[in-house]
Amino acid sequence: MNKMRLVRDRKWFFQYYPYHQMHMDNELLKGWVSLNYLTDGETRFWEYEKSGAVPVCGKDMIWLTIIPDDKSRCIGAYFLPNRRVSVWYIDVIEEAGIDDDGVVYYIDKYLDIVLTPQGDVCIKDRDELDAAYASGELSTAQYEDALREGELIVKELGTDIEKTEKYCRDILEKAEEMISGDRFTIFLDIDGVLDIFSSKRAIQELLPQAVQNLKELVDRTKAEVVIISDWRYGSLKFREKACERGYEKIIPNWDNLVATFEKAEIQIKDVTPWDDGIANRTGEIKRYLEEHPWIKRYVILDDCFSDTYESDKEIRKHLVFIDALKGLQKENLISACGIMNMQKSEERP
Repeated sequence: MNKMRLVRDRKWFFQYYPYHQMHMDNELLKGWVSLNYLTDGETRFWEYEKSGAVPVCGKDMIWLTIIPDDKSRCIGAYFLPNRRVSVWYIDVIEEAGIDDDGVVYYIDKYLDIVLTPQGDVCIKDRDELDAAYASGELSTAQYEDALREGELIVKELGTDIEKTEKYCRDILEKAEEMISGDRFTIFLDIDGVLDIFSSKRAIQELLPQAVQNLKELVDRTKAEVVIISDWRYGSLKFREKACERGYEKIIPNWDNLVATFEKAEIQIKDVTPWDDGIANRTGEIKRYLEEHPWIKRYVILDDCFSDTYESDKEIRKHLVFIDALKGLQKENLISACGIMNMQKSEERP
């Protein structure tokens, strides 16, 4: 039997997309639910007799996964951008659990059922189930339970496909209600992240590739950007104070950043506080998080020139260190997405 993770980081490599998981206990469901938002990527299709080619992944699709506590099944409903289901892929499972990193997993018991809105009902991998039984991997009880669960799936989900679609859409809407406001936040330094700092330049030169990499991360994760760099002293929020304190030379750098971001279609959501009573950048981010308690998922992109974040171990867990001689690289994006989908212990039941 195979272990499958709902973040879909093995076969499908969806770990670079926004992922949410929750345990529901309401009138709709008592069980695990996960959402994989596919914010980019080419469309892939599966072919079936009645439906023909159906999209299974692609830009703006959503993978909804449902594991009821009282069933031996994992329901995958693949939603198109118009919020209609293109296909259901339902695994018969042995069990579900939580990995060390907090991501829900299930143990696949080979037998799968595929349903389409057009009426396709396909039993898949029965040969693998039979082979596992013949080899002794599955006991007689496990084998018979798998066959029985497969029959129940067809009966309960395949006989009234409109009811099944409504059930999945209702769970999707409830899940999105539960995660509303849970936006991913990027705390962004500038020097050493988007430029290679030079003391000889009054206005620093932003690296086009680093800016493009940031845009890719923002677009893929639907993130909000909060500036933590001293460049924020040049923002409208702090500009008057900056001039009073002799920091007016930083204003052209801020204006250049804003113009570059506008051209790249990157929006600056906010800046961290400027408070003489806060000792370091760690403290500024901590204050910002206290003032915005709804922020649960965040990453810090910093070359750590002014702060190594060692003073707060929890905040440091969210740090992606950027090499100041290279700027933001593709591998940094992968690290950031891994932090984005990190599941906190308090989010588990």
